Amino acid sequence: MTSGPWISITGQSLDLDLPDGYLGKCTSVSAFEKLNRLGEGTYGVVSRARHRDTSEIVALKQVRIEPEERQNGIPITALREIAILRSLKHANIINVTDVAVGSGDDSNGADTLDEVYMVMEYAEQVGAPTLEA
Repeated sequence: MTSGPWISITGQSLDLDLPDGYLGKCTSVSAFEKLNRLGEGTYGVVSRARHRDTSEIVALKQVRIEPEERQNGIPITALREIAILRSLKHANIINVTDVAVGSGDDSNGADTLDEVYMVMEYAEQVGAPTLEA
């Protein structure tokens, strides 16, 4: 059990006794084998990956966390995106199925919040997208 320097939004100190310092459970990014990089945008890098246990092909979107933001945790914009995409169910919206954490290259299996990934269904894209006026 680890107690951290937790502070409420009102600035009061909180004494939380959390197992491993975290509340909840995310999948380890080591459960996925990265196959290739699909692209990069303002908010993160997207890779195609295979789940090591189920062989399911998924898209892993790494949430970009700037060095100066790391001490504050996961950016609120990323939390909003994850929450909204997980709640939406529509044929034209890619489903976010899980959230994975880890350092991406951990050989000792220790999961940390160094990197956060959205696990999304993989959709094959044929050719470059075009917009016609």
